[in-house]
Parts: sequence; C-alpha cells; structure tokens
Amino acid sequence: MLYSEQKDRWTRYVIVILGCWLIFTPLTFTSQSRTLYWNDILCGILLVTFGFYALNTRHTWAPWVCAAIGVWLQFAPLLFWAPDALTYLNETLVGSLVIIFSILIPGVTVQNQTFGNPIPEGWSYNPSSWPQRAPIIALGFVCWFSSRYMASYQLGYLNHIWDPVFDNGTLKVITSSVSKAFPISDAGLGALAYTIETLTGFKGGIKRWYTMPWAVIFFGVLVIPVGLTSIILIMLQPILVGYWCFWCLLTAFCMLAMIALTVDEVAATLQFLSQSTKSGNSFWKTFWKGGEPLLNERDASIITYGCLDKCLSMVKGVGLPWNLALSALIGITLLFSKSFLSFGDETTAPYILGALITTISIISVAEVIRSFRYLNMGLGLCLIASTWFLKEFTPLSLALTCGMGIALILLCIPRGKINETYGSLNHWIL
Repeated sequence: MLYSEQKDRWTRYVIVILGCWLIFTPLTFTSQSRTLYWNDILCGILLVTFGFYALNTRHTWAPWVCAAIGVWLQFAPLLFWAPDALTYLNETLVGSLVIIFSILIPGVTVQNQTFGNPIPEGWSYNPSSWPQRAPIIALGFVCWFSSRYMASYQLGYLNHIWDPVFDNGTLKVITSSVSKAFPISDAGLGALAYTIETLTGFKGGIKRWYTMPWAVIFFGVLVIPVGLTSIILIMLQPILVGYWCFWCLLTAFCMLAMIALTVDEVAATLQFLSQSTKSGNSFWKTFWKGGEPLLNERDASIITYGCLDKCLSMVKGVGLPWNLALSALIGITLLFSKSFLSFGDETTAPYILGALITTISIISVAEVIRSFRYLNMGLGLCLIASTWFLKEFTPLSLALTCGMGIALILLCIPRGKINETYGSLNHWIL
C-alpha cells in the first residue's frame, strides 16, 4: 500500500502545476470578468496549497478538497456567466483534470492488485469490468458534449445552433421561458452533471463493486434517479415548451441506455453489502472501505476473450426482447402522436404516458430489473382510462389509444430470454 501511495505522488505535483496554470492564466490573457479573474487566482492558490498537503499520505482529506475545487471550477463559469469561450473552456478543462489527478488516478494500482475473484457470487460475468463500463463512459461523453454545445449558445459563444431534425426546435427550447427561469445556463448545468458522471465511470478497477462500494453507489445515483428525472423532463418538452429538441432527445436516449447498462453493477454492489452485513461486518465500514466477497466457483483467471467476445461482453446483462421493443415503440408513438394522430390539441396525457412507457420499456432491457416491465401494465390501464375522462379524443385516436393500452398490457406478460445469472437476485427476475 505504501509503495503504491509513493508511486501516486506524481499526481499531486500535477495538481500543483494546474494550480500554477490557474494563477497565471488570468494574468496572461485579458478577461472581461473581474470575478472570474480573482476566482481563478484564488482557486490556483488553493490547489497549490492542498496539492502540497496531499503529498503527505496522512492528509487523506487533501485530495478530496482538490476534487471539490475541481467541481467548483466546472460550476463557476456558469454561475458568473463567463464572458468568453476561452474562459469557459479553460476552467472546465482544468476542473476536469484536477478531479482526474486528485481522486481518479490515485489508488488504481491498489485496486487492481486486490486479491479476490472479480465475478460476484452466483454471477456469470463481472459488471465492473472495463468492457462493461466502456459503453457507459462513451454515452456519458455524448451527453457531455451535446449539453456543452447547447450551453455554448446560451452563454453567448455561438450565434447559431444546428438542429438536424426539428429545424429551430433546439433554439426554441433552450431560449424558452422554462429555460430562462434558471438563474444559470440549464444546458451548462447538465454538462456539469454529465462531466461528473463520465469521470466517475473511470473511478476504481475491475473489482470496484466490492472494493469501492461508495463509488458504485454514487455513480448509480448520478446515472439512475438523476438521469430518470432529466429524461422525463426532456420527453415532456411538447407540454412544457411546445417544441422538440434533437440534442435534448439524443441526451435522453443515451441516458436511458446508460441506466440499463449501469443497474447490474449497482445490484452487485447492493448484493455484496447485504451479504457482508449478514456476515456480521459493519455496513458503513464496508460501504466506505470495501471488504472481501464470497468465493465464486467460477475462476475468472482462466477466462480469455477474443475481439468479438470483448465486444459482446460490453452488453452482458442486457437483452432486447421483442415485447419490450414493441412496448418502447408504443411509447415513442405516443410521444410524437400530435404529429400524425388525431389527438386534440389540448390533450397532454399521451405525452406524459408516452414518456413513462418509453422510459420503463428501455430500462427493462436490463435483465436484473426485467420485472420493472410490469409497471407498463398500470400505464396501459391509465392509457385506456384516459379515454373515459378526457374529451379531446377523436374516434380514431380513441380506438388507437385503447388498442395501444391493451397491447401494452399483453406485452408485459412475456419475460423474454435471460442469458446471465445473478446469484441471489435470480428469483427476483420474474
């Protein structure tokens, strides 16, 4: 452990260098914002100070202070409305690098050298493996850059924003009264969240589901509940704003895929914490410091993967049964119903139910939460019931809505093929 900590000392010097960069950047380049001018200098001084503090391995809190400064550097150009793209890019890039060199890179060697089988007990694969995390990180980058593109327009760095599908839809959405109600750029706030999500995906080695439970749970909280909230808000844009936004929808569907790919690792971590607690170990000690997993009869050391196997292993734990594909299609149809169905102009039920149906159908492709598809039964009943209480339906839309509601209920019955095993969680997959 001590040897690894000594090897990671170079990352502390990088933080000091980044602090010096922040100090001298505003002195070198003209900035119109005096607030950001002093913010950069102050943050630079703090990074230099705590970077040197972090050289002492007893100061375990110092790297976390540096990471907090890195997060602040992501937020500051939004709060103070950075006047130019150079300032925004400099602060967000330096902030990301500070997070990487303060808490992401240090400790990786220790994590990789930890003894123990990386495959959870009763599981057929390792949900923390790099092939499993690679598509999640890639999707996080797509969300990050899409949000940053929209934020660049809101902050005044771009004179035009391109929407390849909905003409000026993106422009209408990001300049709407809903968007302007935020005191800062809402797209920039999204870019900040996706930055943290993407970087957290790199934290820890292939055994982090039991060596770093806190990191997996934190990553899961960022991706799942926070992601679901933003997804549903994005999909309800026709109600809130009256327009569709291509980049927002792209972000939403990437987030749905991220959720489906993330839940297995979170489930493995929760399963490990439950088993550890039942064995008499302290929950919080295990949560923060990790522990030893139960032995798995499958020896991961003898498993070898070819190129094709590595590609297929990226989507282990995820399948697309025909019934869930059709359920998602029903949800998407309802989302865009105003464009090609004869629903009344004031009807909002199809949009709301369509957003929920699409969300549940896509995240249910994850085998470990396949039972979530039963929630669509309730939504199917709500879809049918909406025809009784709302008067805006035409005869055609009435028949289509009832038909889709009945079809949605029937499509929830088949479970679909389950290709992997999940230990004690198998009996929850109905």
